[in-house]
Amino acid sequence: MKRGYKQFVGVVLLLAVVAGVSYIVARIAVMQAGTRKTAAAQAIPAVAAEARPAVAAVKSESPVSAVKPVATAPAATRPAFDAASAQGALRRGMELLAAQKLIEARGELSAAIFSGALDDSQAQQARNALEDLADMTIFSSRILEGDPYTIQYTVEGGEVLDKLERRLQLHVPSSILLKVNGIPSASSIRAGQTLKLIQGPFHAVVSKSGFTMDIYLQRPGLEKVYIKRLRVGLGKNDSTPVGSWKLGLGRKMKNAIWYPPPTSGMTLALRPGDKDYPLGRAGFWIGLIGTDPNTSGFAGYGIHGTNNPASVGKAESLGCIRLADADIELVYSLLYEEWSTVRVEP
Repeated sequence: MKRGYKQFVGVVLLLAVVAGVSYIVARIAVMQAGTRKTAAAQAIPAVAAEARPAVAAVKSESPVSAVKPVATAPAATRPAFDAASAQGALRRGMELLAAQKLIEARGELSAAIFSGALDDSQAQQARNALEDLADMTIFSSRILEGDPYTIQYTVEGGEVLDKLERRLQLHVPSSILLKVNGIPSASSIRAGQTLKLIQGPFHAVVSKSGFTMDIYLQRPGLEKVYIKRLRVGLGKNDSTPVGSWKLGLGRKMKNAIWYPPPTSGMTLALRPGDKDYPLGRAGFWIGLIGTDPNTSGFAGYGIHGTNNPASVGKAESLGCIRLADADIELVYSLLYEEWSTVRVEP
């Protein structure tokens, strides 16, 4: 009996030990499983985070984003040039001109001359080349590919040149368009005719110290293109005001009547053909309106021809800007009312 009881107790104890060991093993397994789940859960954000840049990179390379790139207008001005940069632009421009790359040459040479960093001989070389380029690219009937300042246009039935110019907002007088296309008068234009059109406006800068007028072409968003230098006569006793002007609406006239200012000592108006008529052979007059504080208070100033060609290059006028007959005819054909500007510098 006692032996049987002892055997029973031994079995129970053995079973308890086995059960305890099994429990401990089970707990260890559960803890290990929990540790693996936690590690896996913590690993997921890291994997996702590393994956995002790759996904973004694939999207940025998608062709969809490059279907219609946004066009931007060419820069209106280049960075300021020092002497070395200006000389480099001059050299490149002359090389391009020799290679008959006229539009590219015009751009480099214009940048060089407008930099103001060339010496006198270099500037004269650039101006000579640019005047030739203006004749070839702007004032000839030839249309060069890639020229942002000229377009080809086919006339439609019933179109009139003046209205066409205003509709296309060219901002150049019709007279220069006729000359460029070799057309004697606006009434000669016919439907189906192909025209070369210039996109303006033209502007002018007058140097009082040099007695010069530089003509250039500049449309908003495009770089300036140098056109030509002309000699001018200016006001005696420093009477030509320095500053900014624009062409007044309705103030361009041919065969204009000249009304003497109070300072002239004259009282009678003069007409073309009258003795001492001062505005030159064709009586061209371009009235100016001051647009800055230094010029806005002045009235009656303008650009005109002269009956005294020897006064060009001198300070002998009553304050206006004088040009020789051939030169005033050119300027009259280029400057456009309300849009063209004239800047007078010391």
